[in-house]
Amino acid sequence: MQKWSQRSSTKNKIKEEFLATKQITVLEHPVYSLDLTSKDFFLFPKIKEILKGRHFDNIDGIRINTTAALKAIPQNQFRN
Repeated sequence: MQKWSQRSSTKNKIKEEFLATKQITVLEHPVYSLDLTSKDFFLFPKIKEILKGRHFDNIDGIRINTTAALKAIPQNQFRN
């Protein structure tokens, strides 16, 4: 039995080649992770909302802006 993977699809290879020509770094992430907690489901949408529409040139830019986005969330929202 052959296991299907996104990496093996022709469409995905075209995307990977395009991203490589533009020198865009692709970060690997698991499709499903047991490490996620309910806190993560609160934080991800908040961070996404704050960073929506912004583009970053490198990993450090992502790290700095994500940290700033986390700090922008009021502490009382963490308690809820």
